[in-house]
Amino acid sequence: MFRSLGLILSGNVASAALMMARTLLVSRLISLEDFGVGSIFLLTLAMIEMMTALGLQQQMAQSADGDSPSFQNGLQGFAAIRGIFCAGLLLLIASPLASFFGIPQALWAFQLIAFVPLVLGFTHFDAHRFGRQMAFGPTVTLGLLPPAASLLSVWPLYQLFGDYRVLLFSILVQTALSFIVSHGVAKRPYRLCFDRSAMQQSLRFGWPLMVSGALLFLVFHGERSIIALRFSLETLALFSMALSLTLTPALVISRSTMSFFLPQLSAARGTRSYAGLVTATLQAHILMGCAMVVCVALFGGPFLLTVLSEKYAAAIPLLVWLATLYAVRVFAGGCAIVALAAGHTKNEVITNLVRVSLLPVAWLAVKDGGNVMILVWIGIVGEAAGFGVGLSLALGRQTLPLRPLIMPLAIAMLILGTAVMVGNHLSWGAAAALFSASLAVLALTMAELMTYLRCNTATGFMAET
Repeated sequence: MFRSLGLILSGNVASAALMMARTLLVSRLISLEDFGVGSIFLLTLAMIEMMTALGLQQQMAQSADGDSPSFQNGLQGFAAIRGIFCAGLLLLIASPLASFFGIPQALWAFQLIAFVPLVLGFTHFDAHRFGRQMAFGPTVTLGLLPPAASLLSVWPLYQLFGDYRVLLFSILVQTALSFIVSHGVAKRPYRLCFDRSAMQQSLRFGWPLMVSGALLFLVFHGERSIIALRFSLETLALFSMALSLTLTPALVISRSTMSFFLPQLSAARGTRSYAGLVTATLQAHILMGCAMVVCVALFGGPFLLTVLSEKYAAAIPLLVWLATLYAVRVFAGGCAIVALAAGHTKNEVITNLVRVSLLPVAWLAVKDGGNVMILVWIGIVGEAAGFGVGLSLALGRQTLPLRPLIMPLAIAMLILGTAVMVGNHLSWGAAAALFSASLAVLALTMAELMTYLRCNTATGFMAET
């Protein structure tokens, strides 16, 4: 178990670190305004990717037919259709987007990024299939080599262009390598199958995820979209940097735990061990979310100043607040995995709707003269409400106990509150001691997670079944 978990975490951490290094290097080299333009490209790609997500990779892990060559070929065929559709959609909206964001000179760049979903639509799914056997080496390779090549391309691209085009072409480098590596690590020959029944099955599974993805775009990027419309490109660049430093570790945790816990929960359905594994999964997310906030509170500001100098100093007050927002999102990620293991794909749609429902409030707050921090505070309220709904749905629909989570959640709220309210008023040593003790107490209240770790098996609680 620990070897598999360590491989997933180390691979995702390394992949995220490489992409973060690329972002930091590009932001250091180009101006704030150019980095703001580049952030709009990333925003556009995220919008298309998340609003058309069908959970095809998750189906490889969750479906009983995940090992079937015909099922995999059908998913790959559907992925190709999706990639062509997304590329066409990007070409169609390129001109309106360039005008909407006030950068008509970058129209060609919006058109060029259509190659990203097109190329990714023809990647091989074998790496995702290997995860069913807890073999994550190919997935780690796929996650490391493309961003490494993208990072290495930044300096030559800067010498050629010296502006927002550096970020644009480094993304294209990563896309090309993702396609190549996915085929390089595969064992099965690449085949496409356009079977109508398989596509209908994928749509039944994936349409709630697609709706959820559209909502998730608003969850992750709604505030950034508002800032892009109401504030300057420099403000957008500062917020985007703070967002990257806090959202990235949250996504690393979510992707790692999805790959690790989902196959185990799916396999344990209907056994005596299932309830304990669910509780351990939820407790693990609470612990990791709190640890993320503590790390940002202790190291975020010094790291930003050391790497990016005073140019991004104005982003420091946002760091702990945004980390708190995404820590609650990490908590909710555990609920999403538990629901997905049971095939309850609509749960995440409902929880994201709760979060998105406050975006109009955020827009009105900014329209009436509010600042960026108000957007973050409203976002935290929305995340907390969404998590509460998601937890109720995940446990209630499966008749699972809430009691083992009450004390961990109470202590977690104290840790998050301490981080945002008094963390900056303590010396670094005092803050480190306080947060370390708090995390230790939090871990001690998680009996199911501690039992799971002591079992040291990839299926958890095996000794008790």
